[in-house]
Amino acid sequence: MTFRLAASRPPEDLPVRACGCRFCRQHAALSTSDPDGHVIFQVADPARLARYRFGLKTADFLICGNCGVYIGAFMPDGERAYAILNVNACDEPQRFLQKPVAMDYGAEDEAGRLARRRAKWTPADGQIEVIS
Repeated sequence: MTFRLAASRPPEDLPVRACGCRFCRQHAALSTSDPDGHVIFQVADPARLARYRFGLKTADFLICGNCGVYIGAFMPDGERAYAILNVNACDEPQRFLQKPVAMDYGAEDEAGRLARRRAKWTPADGQIEVIS
């Protein structure tokens, strides 16, 4: 699985968040997004892509079936979609220089979670592209 991020600013200026949930802690995930950018996820073999939904089940957390790395999260939203990326899954994670901000989303209800993601996450293609 790969992704292509067209960011509106360089990685050094993108926010970095450290979610406090068990999944993100266990994957040492640091997430980033750019509401003014765009991301495309691509997969050669959809059978090798694991999707995990937890909590409110509003997004797919994408895990590479080859190596087990958590890539990011993908939220379909009608004709649109939104995503975050795991900084540690990027080719040059050292370029993300912002100090991670600790986040706790446990008190969000579904409407609040969807609204936050629409405002803060990166717009994405409505589906994950299968490539050959």
